[in-house]
Amino acid sequence: MPLLKRLILWLSPLVVAGCASLEQSTPTAADWTTHSAQVATLQHWTASGKLAVRTQDASESASMVWRQQARNSRIQLSGPLGVGAITVESDGDQLHIYEGGEHRTIDISTPDAIFTSTGWDLPLQALSYWLRGVPSPDNSLQALKLDPQTQLVQSLTQDDWEVRYEKYQLFQDLTLPTRLLIQRGATRAKVIISQWQTASS
Repeated sequence: MPLLKRLILWLSPLVVAGCASLEQSTPTAADWTTHSAQVATLQHWTASGKLAVRTQDASESASMVWRQQARNSRIQLSGPLGVGAITVESDGDQLHIYEGGEHRTIDISTPDAIFTSTGWDLPLQALSYWLRGVPSPDNSLQALKLDPQTQLVQSLTQDDWEVRYEKYQLFQDLTLPTRLLIQRGATRAKVIISQWQTASS
């Protein structure tokens, strides 16, 4: 399976949906308990940017638009000039992959379904939390390091995956990651988010 397709499957729980564009400004200090609770409950959002994934065998990059409406995710990935555009939709139980006129469905209701179908051994459900800058409540937290000034996460480790946060931005009243690195073993993924959006409550 081409790496871009496998990359899309890996990232599908991260995608999000939104309406109101968020004004960007410099991040400010926040109480971690309050901030993490607020971000963790954010259910309707959109993240637009780029991602790059490197494994022992290959590397790939793509533009990304991630939309989330509660459990429903929609991810659009494409190469330069829209080449190789793929859309992935998920309700948490199944992945629907659309590429050109082709449609493929994968059952992801069991923990090993993604690995069996794609060869990617990645914590898909955790990624939707990591993208927002908070640990997943469903995975064992091995380490968490906060910035002493901003009380934002500098790095976290869950299930031997290390997530490093290189940059944040304040969008209206929410401070969200704009650059993060996710890695374990030979797998390394960089996500750069240029725009966050949220839907009106």
